[in-house]
Amino acid sequence: MITRVGMDSHRRTVSNIRSLCQIEIFVVLRDDDAMTIELSLQGRTALVVGGGGGGIGSAVCHRLADAGADIVALSARPEDLDATAAEVAKRGRRAVTRVVDVTDLDGLRTTIEDGIEAAGNVDLVVNVVGGATPEHWHRLAEYSIDSLDHLLTTNLRYALVSCQTVAQRLIADGQRGAMVNISSIASRGQPLLSGYGAAKAGLDSLTRSMAMEWGRHNIRVNSVAPGTINTPRSGRSADDPHDPLANAITLGRRGTPEDIANSCVFLLSDLADYITGQTIDVDGGPSRGALDDHDLPIFVTNPAIRQRFER
Repeated sequence: MITRVGMDSHRRTVSNIRSLCQIEIFVVLRDDDAMTIELSLQGRTALVVGGGGGGIGSAVCHRLADAGADIVALSARPEDLDATAAEVAKRGRRAVTRVVDVTDLDGLRTTIEDGIEAAGNVDLVVNVVGGATPEHWHRLAEYSIDSLDHLLTTNLRYALVSCQTVAQRLIADGQRGAMVNISSIASRGQPLLSGYGAAKAGLDSLTRSMAMEWGRHNIRVNSVAPGTINTPRSGRSADDPHDPLANAITLGRRGTPEDIANSCVFLLSDLADYITGQTIDVDGGPSRGALDDHDLPIFVTNPAIRQRFER
């Protein structure tokens, strides 16, 4: 038996539910009708340190230009910069290029300031320079301090200088900005690449500190951590059916420079306006076994390098 009081309470409950549903439907309709999702960097200018060479740096410059940004590209080789400038121009954007040696930190700062003056402004940054060539691979028991120092300079120290140089100007001018540092999944630890991984772990920490200190100035800073990426340096075709690494990657393939560049464009855009201080893995998913029977990373396929470390 339902009393009058019970019936009134039931009606009020139904009425409240109906009102809530109407509100929710209205909000959804407003979103569908009014929201426009647009990934655009029109009116922005990006400094890309390492913006050449046909790998990630080149892809970043191309994708940023596709999204409407002008480019200030720095690289060690003039021919790399010429190719970048030509591709950016094809996309209808302006490219300012400068040759730089990132191990000369004072020279790097001066070159960045010169590039900013030539471009008129820079409010986006991507630090691409990095990596570890085989001469800097060592077992930890024999790890070279000289190699560690080199890797810290080419993967960490220069990134502080480039971000700092741009941030100082943005803060002084009251301008917003966004930055992306290219890290690596090796920052979690990797045999043979201990120094490289340590430098990238430092870069991830530096990224979080930058985000915390500069957030109140409306400057966002994030990292992208690539997995194994096919670049000219890797020496392997992206569609190689015999690639031993493909089976260890969840998505069944190595990444491409464009995979990393696309992530950078998103993080620099207003679509990522509430993302800062993060390290985003772009690695094709969790590894299904990263080491072989000799405790070597499975990406080590060069016979000469394998012979050096197999025991």
